[in-house]
Amino acid sequence: MTELRTARLLLRPARPDDAPCYALGVSEFAVARWLTHLPWPYTLSMASDWLRQAPVGHSEQALFIIEVPGKGLIGCLSLADELGFWIARPHWGRGYLTEAASAMINWHFARGPQQQIRCSAQADNKPSLRVQAKLGFVECGRDMRFSQALQHNVPHVVTQLTRSDWLARGSLKCA
Repeated sequence: MTELRTARLLLRPARPDDAPCYALGVSEFAVARWLTHLPWPYTLSMASDWLRQAPVGHSEQALFIIEVPGKGLIGCLSLADELGFWIARPHWGRGYLTEAASAMINWHFARGPQQQIRCSAQADNKPSLRVQAKLGFVECGRDMRFSQALQHNVPHVVTQLTRSDWLARGSLKCA
């Protein structure tokens, strides 16, 4: 699978040795509470299993580990039915997620005819919704989803970004 580089980040395929850092970052409740489908508490064996079966980017699905060179794994981006992401709490508020997601969106639209990407966030997850808005995602619906960490249904805002909107922003680097 491809590695993507940005000014500050390396987006790369998952490796089995990522499991400890992955589990540590995503298992913190401040992170996990926003990841609706994530089992919580999240264990090292769950991380190992997830990373072992992670999509490798040969189809419409992909998973990239977000790494700060010299500092290691700080988060993850995935693309399946929706764009999903998380950043470990010590790295919040530094623009890493917007930078990483921009690179992944470029990669996704440059390599195929896909016309849109969907994303979502819990309605009260303002930082995630701000990142989505910065990237050009617009609200296209709302629904309720069961949160594993919170153990109840939570309202979700569903967003989408179209290829034409991304192109209009001048964001796509290669066609």
